[in-house]
Amino acid sequence: MPTLTQYFSPDWVVEQNRCNNYSKLVCNQFNGLIENKENSLIDAITTSLKPITSEDIEYLEPKSIASLIIDFILTLKEKNLLPCIVFSDSRYLCERMATTVAKYFENLEAQLRETKYKNQIETLRKHVKIIEKIQNKVKSNKLSKSRKRNQDLEMLEEEINNQTTLSRHEQQLLYGILDESTLANRNGCDRQLVDAMLKRTSKENPRLVGYMRRGVAYHHAESNNKGRMAVEALFRNRYVQVVFSTATLALGIHMPTKTVAFVRESIYLDALQYRQASGRAGRRGFDVQGHVVFVDIPLSKVSHLITSAIPNIRGHFPTNVTFLMRLLQLHSNAVDSKNAINRSLIALQYPLIAQPPINHNLIDAQTRLHTLFTLDFLYRLNLLDRHGNLIGLAGLLTHLHYFEPANIVLVYLMDTQYFHLVSDSIEIMTTFAYLFTYMLWLITRKEDAELNEKRQENKYSSELFLPPVSQEFRKHVDTYNSIVKDVYECYIENITKYLRSMNTGQEEVLPLSNTSFAQQSNYDNGTFEYNLHYHQSQQIQNLSISPFASLSGLTHEFFMSHYNSTIGSWDLAYNLDLSSKIVPYVDIDCRDHTNIAYYLNSYGLDFFKQGSEASLITENGLSRADTYDLLFNLHLVLSSVKTSLEVIIENENQQTTINDLAIFLPLYKSLSNIQNIFARNFKKQYPSRNQI
Repeated sequence: MPTLTQYFSPDWVVEQNRCNNYSKLVCNQFNGLIENKENSLIDAITTSLKPITSEDIEYLEPKSIASLIIDFILTLKEKNLLPCIVFSDSRYLCERMATTVAKYFENLEAQLRETKYKNQIETLRKHVKIIEKIQNKVKSNKLSKSRKRNQDLEMLEEEINNQTTLSRHEQQLLYGILDESTLANRNGCDRQLVDAMLKRTSKENPRLVGYMRRGVAYHHAESNNKGRMAVEALFRNRYVQVVFSTATLALGIHMPTKTVAFVRESIYLDALQYRQASGRAGRRGFDVQGHVVFVDIPLSKVSHLITSAIPNIRGHFPTNVTFLMRLLQLHSNAVDSKNAINRSLIALQYPLIAQPPINHNLIDAQTRLHTLFTLDFLYRLNLLDRHGNLIGLAGLLTHLHYFEPANIVLVYLMDTQYFHLVSDSIEIMTTFAYLFTYMLWLITRKEDAELNEKRQENKYSSELFLPPVSQEFRKHVDTYNSIVKDVYECYIENITKYLRSMNTGQEEVLPLSNTSFAQQSNYDNGTFEYNLHYHQSQQIQNLSISPFASLSGLTHEFFMSHYNSTIGSWDLAYNLDLSSKIVPYVDIDCRDHTNIAYYLNSYGLDFFKQGSEASLITENGLSRADTYDLLFNLHLVLSSVKTSLEVIIENENQQTTINDLAIFLPLYKSLSNIQNIFARNFKKQYPSRNQI
């Protein structure tokens, strides 16, 4: 019987019927073994198919990740299992592994130049010096017009032509990278594409380009667009052979490879991520077989990943406030408005998610009503005119769509001239920290006492916890939240009325036992069922609250006056999506479901004042792998605000009618000062990182 490679290698596309035919061949061979009673061979096959347990494996002594990853990559190269994508959830670890492999090949090249190729390099250098000496004579003779000099010039040019031109290997020995010291596939790629991508990326990503010349790269969300595009293009072109990546390459990008590897245990590595990422290996039309390798992951976790079922994928509410604004922006800037409307409707209709009928109705009703009430909300915030066009600071809001609803509150504070009332840079930075650095200090009283004692001993200067908000800031945020409640309270009431009108009875079913109390039966006075139906009959003014929660006396007014975004729709009649992206309520007190407030980590404010990564790790309890990511996100926010204000001021200067420069110039002055200080600290701390 042919092997897998022999059977499938002639086919460019492997079809399902070919797989079925091969399965039949395997079954026929097994049946033949059974009929011929070849017990020894059957036992050998059964033994080889026996599941491996941890007792069957002899683990070698532990190795550092640097040594382990080098041995792993060299093994893949030896067994012809490249290209390979290595997945890890740590961005810092991805860059560290890429650096380790690149440094290994750099050291290997230096060693080869001093040993194996030393004599050849010295000979070539002498040869190059002779050629340069003759070329200098040619240049000097060209300046003379005598006949004798012209004859000498012809002889020298003939002598240069007789010199042997340096071959590609000789050029690599002198100026380039040796074949033995790189994983890059320099022969089987499009050289024109490779040179163009490396040149395009070299200015902003010199370190990454150096790695890619060695056939190694990293890919994660912190890399800028040019860097990520270069890595993807050169990997698909088979020039780059190894990419260390986070989940950014796990889905949505065409990255076929021969081998996929997972490095180190992680709580984020589950069956769904494993299936999605491992699907990159052995893509149809590229490789006959795919390989999945686990590096430094316990065998029990490996078994769990392979055998576990994929969790059910459920659809969520398809829209939010910023998304609707971006759809309006699409319509405003579109050349073909009809096409823009059709594209927006397709996005809002959300047709691709398979849901039970009750959820279909729920999502459809929420989408329609949420869109209407959000338009009212945007109009009240002066972000939308009566024709549906974006106005004011709407552009800044859409640029910061990753930070919803903090982006909406920031625009509201700017529009209500909050920053005109605040002159202290520390207070302004504290405002940004409360909005965009949402990291809790999960600490007990005992740990708090120990931390304070440690701070006094070591004379720490960090704040650790964000200071209490100012009365002015709280006043503006409370006013903003009152607008949110006023608008979305009506949304909750109307969506509940609509769903109740459908008479599904779903609000009268217990969540776990699915016991329904919707039947119209005569219950004894005083029983739970009687009280439930009696109270439901009194819910004309209290339709949004679940009949089960109403038994405790909870009313709609009390629910909205004590609104908690963490609790969401627990007490409502229907399971509505009331997350902060749907109902943009901002809780600056950071309360949990018990209404207890947590302390927020002051890493953003501390870095603004000190500019030290080391102090954030030592004093604020941040991990080294997360520090850059957290600071970069805040740096991105401040830079976006500054750039947006510059564009607004430039447009205002071009206005021939009344402009708003008197409002935007002081705002720009105060916020750009904050951005300049933070950017200076960031650049000083991370001089070799990518620019925004």
